[in-house]
Amino acid sequence: MAKKLCFVVILCSLFASKSECQTEFDSLKRNSNLDTSYQPSQKPTFVTEFAEMKISGFVQPALYFDNNNVFDNDLFITSEIPTTELTDIKFKRFHFSANQSRLGFSFKFPKTGKNTTALIEGDFFSSSKGAHYYFRLRHAYLTFGEFLIGQTWTNFGDVGASPNTLDLEGPNSMPASRVAQIRWSRRISDKWNILLAMEEPKADYTPLENASPVKAALPEFVIKPKLTFKSGHWANSLIYKPTIYTDKEYSFKKTLFGWGFTSSLSLKIPDKSFNPLKAKKRVLNIFGIIGDGTQGSVNDFGGLGYEAFPKDSITLETLLYYGGYMSWSFVFKRRWSSTYVYSYLHQDKPGSTDLIFKTSHYFSANAVYAINKFFTVGTELLYGVKENYDETKGSAFRILCVMRLLF
Repeated sequence: MAKKLCFVVILCSLFASKSECQTEFDSLKRNSNLDTSYQPSQKPTFVTEFAEMKISGFVQPALYFDNNNVFDNDLFITSEIPTTELTDIKFKRFHFSANQSRLGFSFKFPKTGKNTTALIEGDFFSSSKGAHYYFRLRHAYLTFGEFLIGQTWTNFGDVGASPNTLDLEGPNSMPASRVAQIRWSRRISDKWNILLAMEEPKADYTPLENASPVKAALPEFVIKPKLTFKSGHWANSLIYKPTIYTDKEYSFKKTLFGWGFTSSLSLKIPDKSFNPLKAKKRVLNIFGIIGDGTQGSVNDFGGLGYEAFPKDSITLETLLYYGGYMSWSFVFKRRWSSTYVYSYLHQDKPGSTDLIFKTSHYFSANAVYAINKFFTVGTELLYGVKENYDETKGSAFRILCVMRLLF
């Protein structure tokens, strides 16, 4: 079997687990269906009588150039594109940062009798004060047999079908939150895998006036069947989420029930070229999502309070949303790879306001070159369009250049 692409996450191969790898989503490492001969060594850094430990990560300087006035310095978030002009003057912006650099420690315990592993990983991509950046926890979990316990990617969605964008945010319609969870996964046949998970409930809604968000008494539940076949896989996920809310006096308690469904298809497209240096390894990913009251897991909705919105002084209502993306990725001449993505996201209008997100479009195209098995460089063009229900529109364009040294 050909070795994995240099940007497939190093830690995945350390876990000889039947469960799905939960870190293959990461920027520059996302698409495990792309293969090449370039990647760092997978050997443990330290080996003791009881455990094997691997230290891994990367140093990543990144250059950004934007042509819009108000935007996140590091993430391309279409829901944050301004739709009204704050000034007639255009402020183009250059940004240089290395805060996505990452450090991880993975552990394997070969003598435990069952597959037992642990991982802790973080980066410096946190809120900053002046020139100071702070370490941020990304993943911290352990696995034992068919169980995973700890913090990692939500099981709602399909990290295996996520496109390899250099932008860390990724497509606007993709679920990509990291949550604490208990997960059970089993391969029930040669082709079918089933996953059940309980995840940390998040109160990502807009509360009633002067009220505070309230955490639910039950976790979020996810069920995810996955069919694997010769040329790819087809995965579906269904999430159930309870939302509890009250008023500022805590005089009542009401419950809303949210749900979401995703379906993703990943296909390896064969290449009939007889010259291995010219043959292209190609992958087509198609993803769709629909839900009501579960926006907090979706890239461009997380943290905005869209899962429920005030309908009147004592009632919240959930909002329906839907979207999806299509991506085309390929590797050629062993060291070059490119990914092209279009993604769409829509949300229904609440009854109480027009000043809210309606629709956004996300476009990206990149080229990545593996100089050697440790050093990768790439550039990406990003374009986004956003429209609100008050009929205002905005757009944004970004050029991103990344250099990454893996270890």
